[in-house]
Amino acid sequence: MHGDFSNITFSPGHNYSTVFDLQGRVGLDANRNEQTAILLHQLRTTMADLVGPHAGPEGDHLGFGIKDLTDNDFTIGAGRYYVDGILVDNPADIAYTAQPHAFIDARGADKLSDPRYLLYLKVWERHITEVEAPSLHEPALGLHHPDSASRAQVVWQVRAKPLGPAEDPEAWLTAQRAPRRVGVLQVRAVADDSALDDPCIAAPDAGYTGENQLYRVEIRSGGRAGEGAGFVWSRDNGSVIQPVRHCEDTKVQVADLGRDRHTTIEPGQWVEVVDDAVSTRRELGLPEPAAPLRKIIDLDIDTRTVTLNAAPAPRGTGTVPSRHPYLRRWDHTPPDDLKSKDGAIPITEGPWIPLEHGIEVRFTPTPDAPAHEYRNGDYWTFPARRTLADVIWPYPEGSSPHGVMYHYAPLALVTDRKTIAALRTSFKVPLDQEV
Repeated sequence: MHGDFSNITFSPGHNYSTVFDLQGRVGLDANRNEQTAILLHQLRTTMADLVGPHAGPEGDHLGFGIKDLTDNDFTIGAGRYYVDGILVDNPADIAYTAQPHAFIDARGADKLSDPRYLLYLKVWERHITEVEAPSLHEPALGLHHPDSASRAQVVWQVRAKPLGPAEDPEAWLTAQRAPRRVGVLQVRAVADDSALDDPCIAAPDAGYTGENQLYRVEIRSGGRAGEGAGFVWSRDNGSVIQPVRHCEDTKVQVADLGRDRHTTIEPGQWVEVVDDAVSTRRELGLPEPAAPLRKIIDLDIDTRTVTLNAAPAPRGTGTVPSRHPYLRRWDHTPPDDLKSKDGAIPITEGPWIPLEHGIEVRFTPTPDAPAHEYRNGDYWTFPARRTLADVIWPYPEGSSPHGVMYHYAPLALVTDRKTIAALRTSFKVPLDQEV
């Protein structure tokens, strides 16, 4: 979640059941968000324990049935389904090619012409601000007042996986759910030269010398370390975004240039142009970045027009207002533009990589997985606190990505391009409780 949070504190391993506010204390967004996360974790875990990893209510409300199959399309039935306890709702029958979060086209469409394929449901959560959903803005606060809250949205896609004659669909899904050989990140703060120039630092050997921030390290280029994998980082959890009003070639006009020095955009910074289509395609597991990074080379303050070093990609990104385009700022600087893949920092496992203000990160190889795979969109977050002169990183052995978590459920097996074998499961609902 690219939200403007002070911290993200929920961990199921703590087994906390509630958060107590204490009288006269400062209210923290992290506490309120953790309370919500605790309840949501309990509800979803209970649902998964009761109905299994995937199931829907028996009867007319059992959703995501597959029907009306043709060579290029099919209908996804209305109704509800639970995947790992997450409620997935399809309010009305809809064509596969018209799914609300798939943006099916030549880049993202699955092949329906294969003689045998598995149709499955892929589910995750997406962070939504008032840029993606303008109705979240409260007009009484003023046109330029910062948003007061954001949302998590359950996103679903029905996908098609071609299968060989002897390939087991359940085995393939089990492999998707299994832990991946992902890279492990370590984080530390060490003394750097910036401490010598800051009289407010308590000790000359202080580690972190910046402000109170929530840092984010995110994979931008999928693959293996040393073979094209790359990452970016943000000191604001990637939350600094500006809505795009017009985009033509390398010229991008934004709604605002930022309300202060923390949210402004400037020449020399690296950004990405994102819209709803780019956001959901990134989750398809494509090996290349869904929206390559671009460098700001000029800025016209009067017209709020940003000039990039290259046009946004894929072609057409940022030009469709209904897809809510925006420009996201990242805070990294590639070590060498010629060696960097699309503006990301190449991943090298083993050595410590400096970020800023004494913060260093390391991607760590492990004996059981010498060749880690890095997936676009995987991320880690960690707070850095000036009062501690350190980062808060409770993982002495390193940590696998904190997200994004994907959930899968089989829907149907299609053979001979026309025969549909349903794979959904259902649970009984008492007659007096049907809704």
